Amino acid sequence: MRDFSVNVQIKNKSVNADTGIPTTIIGTYSGEVLDARITNNNGLDITDEVIHTVLESDDYKQGIENGWFIGFLGHPEDPNCMDFKNGCIVMTDMSIDDNGKVYGEFNLVGTPVGQIVKTFIDAGVKFGISIRGAGDIVDNSVDPETFVFRGYDLVSFPAYPESIPKFTAIAASTNTDDRKKYQSVCKVVRDNISAITSSTAIDVIQSQFAKQSDTYKMLQTQKDKLTASTETTSDIDPEFAKEKIQAMTDLCIRLMESTKTLSQEKDKMMHNHAKETISASRKIRTLKRITSSQMCDIMGQLKSEQSDYTALQKENKRIKTQLSDVKKKNLIYKQRVEASADELQEKQKIIASLKSQMRETVTASTDLETRTSNLDETNRKLRSELRTCKQTLQSFQAAYADIYASALGVNPGSLSITASTTVDDLQKMVNSATSTSNMATADMVEPLYIIDECDDTDDYETNDLVTM
Repeated sequence: MRDFSVNVQIKNKSVNADTGIPTTIIGTYSGEVLDARITNNNGLDITDEVIHTVLESDDYKQGIENGWFIGFLGHPEDPNCMDFKNGCIVMTDMSIDDNGKVYGEFNLVGTPVGQIVKTFIDAGVKFGISIRGAGDIVDNSVDPETFVFRGYDLVSFPAYPESIPKFTAIAASTNTDDRKKYQSVCKVVRDNISAITSSTAIDVIQSQFAKQSDTYKMLQTQKDKLTASTETTSDIDPEFAKEKIQAMTDLCIRLMESTKTLSQEKDKMMHNHAKETISASRKIRTLKRITSSQMCDIMGQLKSEQSDYTALQKENKRIKTQLSDVKKKNLIYKQRVEASADELQEKQKIIASLKSQMRETVTASTDLETRTSNLDETNRKLRSELRTCKQTLQSFQAAYADIYASALGVNPGSLSITASTTVDDLQKMVNSATSTSNMATADMVEPLYIIDECDDTDDYETNDLVTM
C-alpha cells in the first residue's frame, strides 16, 4: 500500500466588516523575539548568519506567504510537529536590525488553545516567545547550513530575557452564527438600498452598523441623496406619501421573507457544513497520521543523507589533498623523466660515438690480425732460413778451420769451433796454436772477401759471422 499526502491551501475569506481583519484572529503579537549577539539561557548562540540564511531562503518566503509557520503554547517534543490542533499563533513577518535584534509579528488565532491563551492574557499573563527548529550544533553555535526553521512558540521563561512581544487584542466576533447573520443583513441592505426612501429608516438601519464600515457609508450616501431631494420638493402629495408608505411596508415584508428564507438556507448550510466538517476532520486526522509518518521517514532519510553528505565532504577534501600531493609528485617525476631523457640522449650520442670507434677498432684489429698473420708466415720462413744459414755457417766454419789449420800445420783437433765461435775467438785459437812441426803459426791474413751477414736479431750479433 502506497502512502500519500495532500497539501491544500485554505484561505480564510471571513473578515470583519469594520476592520477587514479575518474574524478568526483575536489578537496580534509584535516585538523582539531573539538577540543574535548574545548567548541564550540554554547556552546556545543563534548568530546573525543563521537568521539571514533563514530570511533569504525560499522556504521562509513560501511559509510566510502561506501562513505555514504555526506556533504552539509551549515547545512540542518534535520540532517538526504537525499536530495543529494545539496551534495558537501564526507568524506573519520577521526581520533583523543592524544590532542583531530580531523582531517578529504573529496573529493569535481563535483555536481552543488560542482561546486559552487569550484567557491567560486577560488574567494578566505575559507570554514570552521562543524559536523552534532543528540543526547541527558546532561549539555551542547553531550551524546555519543545517538549521531548519519551523517558527516560534509561546512559552514562559523564554531563553532570551527580552523576548516578550506586545499583545494587541482585536475587537471581532468569533461566533460563526453571528458573523453569518451579519453578512446576510449586509447583503440585503446592499441589494435594496436604492428602494429605501426614508431618512428616518436609514437612521434606524445605520445605528446597527459601525461608522467605519462600508455598509454605514453606503447608507449615508443614500441618506444624503434623499436629503437633497427633500429640499427641492418641500410639498408632497398625501396620496404619494400613502403610496410611499405602502411601498416601504411591502419592502419590509419582503425583507422579512428574505430573512426567513436566508435563515432556512443558513440552517441547511449549517447542517451540511457540520457533516462536511466531520468528514473533513476524519480526513484531516488520516492525513495527519500519514503525514506524520511520512515526515518521520523523511527526517530519518534527511539525517542519514546529511550524515552521508558530511562523510562525502570529508572524503572529497581528503581526495583533493591527495590529488594535490599526487600532482606535486607527478611534477617532480616529470622533471626527473625530462632530465633522464636529456641524459639518455647524451648517453645515446656517446654510445653512437663508441660504436663508431668500435667499428674503427674492429677494422683496425682485422687489419692488424691480417698483418700479424702475414708477419707470422714471414717469421716462419725467416726462422727456417736462419736454421739453414746456421747449419751452413757451422759447416763453413768447420771447413775453414780445417783448411786453415792444415795450411798452418795446426792440429784441427785442438780447435773447438761451434756456430757461436766468433772470428776474433777463432783467430786467437789459431794464433795460439802451433804447427805440427812445432813452429809458430803465421799471422792472420785478412780475408779476401766477407761472407754476407744473416740478420737474426733474436739469436745473433754481427760479430758472430766468420770471415774468410
